[in-house]
Amino acid sequence: MWRNFKKLNLKLHQNIQFLYSRRTICDKAVINEINEKFDRTKFVEGDTVILRDTAKKIKGSRKSLIGPLTKGAKTENFCGIINHDSIIGISIRSVIKTNKGIVSDKGNSVALLDLHPYSRILEVGTGNGSLTLYLARAIYPTGHIQTIDCNAENIRKSQKNVKQYFRGIYYDNITFNIGTCSDIFNSLSESADGIVLDLPEPWLELPSIIPKLKLDRFIICYLPNMTQVLELIKFIRVKKFKLATEQVLEILWRPWEVRSTVIRSKMDENISFSIDNLVMENRIPEKALAYVCRPTCDNTTGHTAFLVQLKKIEDDM
Repeated sequence: MWRNFKKLNLKLHQNIQFLYSRRTICDKAVINEINEKFDRTKFVEGDTVILRDTAKKIKGSRKSLIGPLTKGAKTENFCGIINHDSIIGISIRSVIKTNKGIVSDKGNSVALLDLHPYSRILEVGTGNGSLTLYLARAIYPTGHIQTIDCNAENIRKSQKNVKQYFRGIYYDNITFNIGTCSDIFNSLSESADGIVLDLPEPWLELPSIIPKLKLDRFIICYLPNMTQVLELIKFIRVKKFKLATEQVLEILWRPWEVRSTVIRSKMDENISFSIDNLVMENRIPEKALAYVCRPTCDNTTGHTAFLVQLKKIEDDM
């Protein structure tokens, strides 16, 4: 009997030890999960993030909410296109880089050049290739772009972006060049139907650029501030270049909210349906219908850049 009691006691001890072991493992898993949820040092998938524009180092800088963070997702706002993957895993208050400028800058640059499918374009300042793609869409399929950047890393990234966009549909219409304007332009045989300069000091490149531009065609300069615009205009005047300043445009981006709403006081009292049902069925009486038109304040972008449109007015400099 004593032997049976001893065996029973040993078995009971083992069960208690097993239960304690499982509880310990369970507690550790729960604690780890809690620690992860309370970890505020890094962003994880599912978080909502506040982005602040660090380019404007003043009180009241533009801010935007992004979230919930999702792997592979992208969000477009005043900063440009934000990849969620570039935020997931980084620490709070980190700085991320986005493409400079926004869609309006690229689209207006293309419009001011007055492009056609056969156009030959020179682009100086390739960057990440976003403007290059906009230009390529305008001159596809028979046109061609010579894009130049002195930074080899920029050229590598822009080539990658162009190859990955729509399975590389525009890649064969673009030639990527590493070097300075004078070196590259001297090796080009044909003239250009348009030139885009995305440089901090574009006036320094004008002597080598102007001879390559066809008569009565345009140069577009992308400049972030008015000081650069004035320096460009003064340089052209002092050097007596045969260029006319067609336009200086400030690019603004101001989203508006335009939607219909219901004036409840003008609704028929005999209507038994709820207003929500009437909206769903598109049965709101005209007399009770109004519209809200107002700027949205959350992502309003004021100034983005200046675009200077120059036209070549004589063949000889």
